[in-house]
Order: sequence, then C-alpha cells, then structure tokens
Amino acid sequence: MELQVNGATTFCYTGGKAFDAAKPTVVFVHGVLNDHSVWILQTRYFANHGWNVLAPDLPGHCRSAGEPPRSVEEGADFVLALLAAAGVERAALIGHSFGSLVALEAAARAPERVSHWRWSAPRRR
Repeated sequence: MELQVNGATTFCYTGGKAFDAAKPTVVFVHGVLNDHSVWILQTRYFANHGWNVLAPDLPGHCRSAGEPPRSVEEGADFVLALLAAAGVERAALIGHSFGSLVALEAAARAPERVSHWRWSAPRRR
C-alpha cells in the first residue's frame, strides 16, 4: 500500500490483508537502515487476528521516498502524519531500536492518538 505522507510516497506493508481503517490499527516502526521486512512475521500474525496493520518503510528507506528522519522527533512527526494520511484516529505503536524511540516520542506528543505502545531494544550479552 502506498500513502502520500508529507508530500512523499510512503510504502506500508499491511500484513497481506487489505487495509481497513475501521479495524483497530497497529503501526510497526523499524530501526535505522532497516525496512518493513523486519516485521514480516509479526505483521502477518496481527493482520490475521483482527488488526489493521501498517508497517511503513520510513522516509528514505527501501520503497519510501523522502529524506530519512534526522532525529527521533522527525520520526515521531512522520508517524503522526502517517496516521493522518491513513485516516486512522488511534493506533497501537510498536517499535524496534530507533523505531522504539520514535514510538515513545509519538506517544508522548499525541497520547490521544495512541491506544497502546511497545518497544524493544537490542539485547546486551
């Protein structure tokens, strides 16, 4: 699925199901130098269990145009603009690495737009 976000084409993987803004939505935010494919198993699970899924390639990553976010704040702005472009009022946010910081910042900036959030960080050995 492609959306226009901040004037640039943004690719979003939907877990293999048609996007339906009426369903509860979950947004998966990848880390730097990754793309939507890091979430393939998780997105397919959620899409097949009643969730509407958006796993965008952040701007400047893989299939999305635009300049990559230069900060966590720019990433959060992108996620909130993505929700608006998709017509989603509230969504659960899940992030990994840089994406976790983006999800936390978006939740802090617009708590009324976020139903749940989760983050993960690389494990230390």
